[in-house]
Amino acid sequence: MTGICRDNDTAGGDLVPSQTSVKANGQAVIVNGNTVAVHGVAPHLEQTIVAGSNNVKVGGVAVCNAGDVASVCGEAATGSANVNVG
Repeated sequence: MTGICRDNDTAGGDLVPSQTSVKANGQAVIVNGNTVAVHGVAPHLEQTIVAGSNNVKVGGVAVCNAGDVASVCGEAATGSANVNVG
């Protein structure tokens, strides 16, 4: 199991949540398609996170796990050290 991604985790750039209802460690949970902020020059422009949880969803959308990647640059997401998802 890996840690769930939350607001202020990163995948090169800051992960920005689109929902505010579900939280982990007091931070909004990141779901598939949320924004990865600009973190340098191309290919590190604003992009989205490609979340892959098959078991955990928020509003029908897969949650992000540590290790899921940014859609363009492929940098891996960080996540919680103590809230895990399968």
